Amino acid sequence: MAMFLSLTTAQVTAAPPGLDEAVTATLLEQKKADRARTPAPVIDHMREQGDWAFGAATIPVGNADEAPISSLYVAVRSGDKWKVGLEGTDEFRNLVQQAPESVVSSGEKKTFTAPQTRELNTGLALPWRQGDSWYMGGGPHGYSGNSRPFNSLDFNGGDGRVLAPGAGRVYKTCVRANSAEVKLVHNNGYTTTYYHMTNLINAQDGTEIAAGTYLGRIGTQLPCGGSASGAHVHMSLYNTNGGAVAVNGKTFGGWTFWEGSRAYAGYAERNGVRVNVGGRLTNYGSDSSPATGTVRSHPEANSTVNLRSGPGLKHSIVGTVRDGDTVKIACTARGDTVAGKWGNTDLWNKLDTGNWISDGFVDTGSNDPVAPACTDAQVTTSATPTDNAAGADAAPGTVG
Repeated sequence: MAMFLSLTTAQVTAAPPGLDEAVTATLLEQKKADRARTPAPVIDHMREQGDWAFGAATIPVGNADEAPISSLYVAVRSGDKWKVGLEGTDEFRNLVQQAPESVVSSGEKKTFTAPQTRELNTGLALPWRQGDSWYMGGGPHGYSGNSRPFNSLDFNGGDGRVLAPGAGRVYKTCVRANSAEVKLVHNNGYTTTYYHMTNLINAQDGTEIAAGTYLGRIGTQLPCGGSASGAHVHMSLYNTNGGAVAVNGKTFGGWTFWEGSRAYAGYAERNGVRVNVGGRLTNYGSDSSPATGTVRSHPEANSTVNLRSGPGLKHSIVGTVRDGDTVKIACTARGDTVAGKWGNTDLWNKLDTGNWISDGFVDTGSNDPVAPACTDAQVTTSATPTDNAAGADAAPGTVG
């Protein structure tokens, strides 16, 4: 579990006169909503000091298959009037920079103005524990099902614990009935949101959290409307300009997602393997942080495992690691088959040290690769022949 970074903010009491009305008017104008037919926005007051205020506003939705969209706001009062900037607008970015530190911290100012990325790989994992597999209950779809762009995915299964797919600052918007939409503003120009969850993270709005931090549990919660036929998490992708970003062609957790002919259809693809809706996806983490594994010697009487110069038993032994050690995996390749702790495997892991270890002696939580495939340049070809499966020069009690 990641440690939360402290965030000193102004205390919030009752909303200052006129603030809610100004935020509501600005939100309805930006969304081009009909005031007479639009439910009153849910306004979350996060911080206020003097003439400045920061928070979030969300327009609730009906009982249809959709999820609400929240907007962070910064507001400043001049006389008896409020100027409001909503997330994604030039006004928001300008007011963010002008706001006092107690209302918008220096770290938030940097996060909210991060350059917009155009990379197809989001640099984000899938929102559960690396190495575990969950079901893709719904392929690419919009926040209201058929709405464009298709920026959302539905996931369920596993242990039900939704985890941050990357580092960022966390906010709870549309807070109602012990639930909320959880918004995670990442430091790479992307924002992700999570809906339907319960037992939410207990962290102050704006807290910077690390990848893998607990966000909540899958559920059927509807704090601002919508529908849910079973426990899941509705994950959506935005940029820090506030715009919805299509997940078509985007990579999360090692999988690239593709739209189908209709909302909720489509599939995910990795290394030529295709998983359709209803199938299980293993979270391979993000490219921004190496995958890890725990060394497990086999037979158990052995206390160490050999490291080699390449992905196979023909490669020379360059060191050892102890049973129980944690190793970082940079990339993977196929090589000699080894009888490991969980049976035969030809998968080899290249560590961040440049050395290789058979996946048969590394507990990664999956029998499949948990890191990208090594390029030809990353695969060492030098080898010292040996007839001993454990290595001719292996120390007593050493395998691999």
